[in-house]
Amino acid sequence: MEYVLTCGKYSAKVNSMGAELVSFSDGEKEYIWTGDPEFWNGHNPNLFPVIGRLKNGTVAFDGVRYEMPKHGFARKREFELLSKTEDSISLIINEDEDSKKAFPFAFSFIVTHRIFEGGFETVYTAKNNDTKTLYCNIGGHPGINLSALNANTVEGCKLIFNKVENPTVWYCDENYFVRDDFVRTDILNNTDTIVCTQEMFAGDAIMIGNLSSTKVRLESPEGLGVEMDFTGYPVMAFWTPPAKYAPFLCLEPWYGLPCKTFESGEFSEKPFAIKLCSGEEKAVTYSVKIV
Repeated sequence: MEYVLTCGKYSAKVNSMGAELVSFSDGEKEYIWTGDPEFWNGHNPNLFPVIGRLKNGTVAFDGVRYEMPKHGFARKREFELLSKTEDSISLIINEDEDSKKAFPFAFSFIVTHRIFEGGFETVYTAKNNDTKTLYCNIGGHPGINLSALNANTVEGCKLIFNKVENPTVWYCDENYFVRDDFVRTDILNNTDTIVCTQEMFAGDAIMIGNLSSTKVRLESPEGLGVEMDFTGYPVMAFWTPPAKYAPFLCLEPWYGLPCKTFESGEFSEKPFAIKLCSGEEKAVTYSVKIV
């Protein structure tokens, strides 16, 4: 089911499948990627309870391995409506027999979207309803439609952070696993700006951690842009399909990383894994605004 949010001249559409915000418009321009399958049929998926690919498609909890799809199962699940106002909506999934085959916990995962003048905010809330400790990842994946910024590809676009950075920037190997034996040094080396090229994404997503910044601005060669506030997230990732010269760029705040090349697969050992004791919950937020 599709829900519509409005705030002045701004509107958004949210699909109950995956609780995905699939549109944000000012009445003239569409800022969320349209899902053209020539490039990528997604828009803005919500990632839970894992991020990225897993070795052999499995992850371990207390030594027991479970099959889990890329980016988790939430993006392919039908969410139930919790509440809705003119400019906001909250949707929820809970465990069921299917989820327990991949994720052996009693849980709730709530996605709340709110639009405001010139932007939108997304809040993820994970709750552990089980008697045992729960581990998970949470991530956003909003695709920004570059045509709204008068750009056709990422070439010449800039990613401008609000502080000068010397972060950790990870590579992917040929299997799209994170190389944990070395990192990139050619990106954000004592600067606040990345000038994008298509070639930068030849190894899939660019993943950046140990940032001092809390905001990043995506700016087109014409100076039009959007800004993401990712306060609280330990990783910011950026992705556009390799070699496709697609007219979108994903700004992805992550609480976690894809599978690392040499990791054991035990979820509790994954970098930035969220740990929730019985009855505990965690909420993380990001926002995007036109600037």
